[in-house]
Amino acid sequence: MKEDKEKWNKRYREEDYPWKEPSDILKKFYHLAKRGKALDIASGTGRNSIFLCDKGFDVDAVDISDVALRRIREERPEINTIQADLDFYNIPENSYDLIVNINYLNRRLIPQIKEGLRENGVVVFETFTLKEGEGYMQPDNKDYLLRPNELLHLFADMYVVFYQEKDYIKPDGQKAFLSSVVAVKKCSYLPK
Repeated sequence: MKEDKEKWNKRYREEDYPWKEPSDILKKFYHLAKRGKALDIASGTGRNSIFLCDKGFDVDAVDISDVALRRIREERPEINTIQADLDFYNIPENSYDLIVNINYLNRRLIPQIKEGLRENGVVVFETFTLKEGEGYMQPDNKDYLLRPNELLHLFADMYVVFYQEKDYIKPDGQKAFLSSVVAVKKCSYLPK
């Protein structure tokens, strides 16, 4: 945890973080969720948390970086910030009307996201996907990327409203491949 925290704190202190606007997929689909409690996983400096707060949600923003979370508190003190290593953080069951996971992948959290949603709760999940080819981002550890169609399969037991895989140019100009899903928890669809 300490190494990850230091890495992200340094990044948020020293770099002009390129993602400032709320995620397009969140802007397009947030309205599907009841205006209640929302969780922003790996919130960073809060671009999505602040957007949801402005739309009337009671937001929990969780991230490993206390530097990033301090920025959120300075801008929107009403957002509940939770500093946690997401490798160990547990999402409370049946607690959220909306869970947002953008540009982050921790497969351990997928079952917890589903259980963390209330009935008719919405998940908006978007992150990078492995794509071979010249110019595509290729991290040293490919476990940080989804496989093609993996995200769809991970949420196939929910009511999928939207799914897409597409080429994407990151704010830093790097070419990437992005998978997105929006799904609703209909309790009758989830296995017991």
